Amino acid sequence: MQRALLLLITLFSFDAVRSNLEQYNLFRKANRQAQAGQYATAIQQYRQLLDHYPAGLLRCEASFNLACAEYGMKHYRRSAELFATLPPGNAALSKTAGYNQGNALAMEAFRSHRGAAQEALLGRALAFYRRALLDNPQNADARINYEIVLRAMQRHQPPPPAPAPQGGGSPEGNGQDGGGAVSRLILENARQEEARQMRKYFRPLPSKPSERNQPDW
Repeated sequence: MQRALLLLITLFSFDAVRSNLEQYNLFRKANRQAQAGQYATAIQQYRQLLDHYPAGLLRCEASFNLACAEYGMKHYRRSAELFATLPPGNAALSKTAGYNQGNALAMEAFRSHRGAAQEALLGRALAFYRRALLDNPQNADARINYEIVLRAMQRHQPPPPAPAPQGGGSPEGNGQDGGGAVSRLILENARQEEARQMRKYFRPLPSKPSERNQPDW
């Protein structure tokens, strides 16, 4: 009886180790494709891993990297949804997913939407950047992206009236549109800077190398 029980335990342990190795190999294969820019292939492999092992040890990391690969394919709405539904299991990735979700929502807004729909997406992106800054006030990327999105939202609103000069007088040479002209100049400069910063900053943060390339067991 004891010998039979020991045999069952040994077989169970062997199956568990084999399953973990299979997950790890699929994960590494998908990561290599993603790092090479082969996002479509990587997406297929991440989904294969998650379909075969829905409760696997790497489900959080695979889901995170799948969302990053969808972002690389410019599937921003799908990427945002994946970041929003990231499985539990990795606190650091969960925090980073919020920032990345903000990026995905912002890019979806800039690319595909106008008017109220765009403003709604940008507002959601701002909320994620605020949360990232509360978690880490030194997060320079989140601060820059927050400013870019905020400026974009302000461009769609009428400029505020020029404030009355202090002391009750009106300075000479300050016409009715003085404040508006300054606002438009600032926004035009921001628009040019935004085009440059969009290419630099609006990209998802990857998982750390140790999280991508080492098994979590």
